[in-house]
Amino acid sequence: MNASSLRDVFRALSKRYALEILSCLAGGDKNITEISNETGIPYTSVQQTVSALERAGLVRTVYDRDPSSKRPIRRVFVNNFMIIITPETIRKAVMESLCITGG
Repeated sequence: MNASSLRDVFRALSKRYALEILSCLAGGDKNITEISNETGIPYTSVQQTVSALERAGLVRTVYDRDPSSKRPIRRVFVNNFMIIITPETIRKAVMESLCITGG
């Protein structure tokens, strides 16, 4: 993982509701409304946090249709991930970043 990716993951996980959303998704995929209803997190906050989690590669979304209303929905799936952070992993990520940018 390079420094930029590591920063993306840290940024996404530092969002106010990120852990609650990931916990909600541990039981299986859900749409944005279901996550909002089950967690009590405002709908727009769920949307924004899911987008950050998706940019970091921690979740993926698929556009679908609600079976009852036929309205478009965004279904969210948690990706299987494990994050191991040590001073050495951080050093390697930063060194890779420096080599790539020529610094």
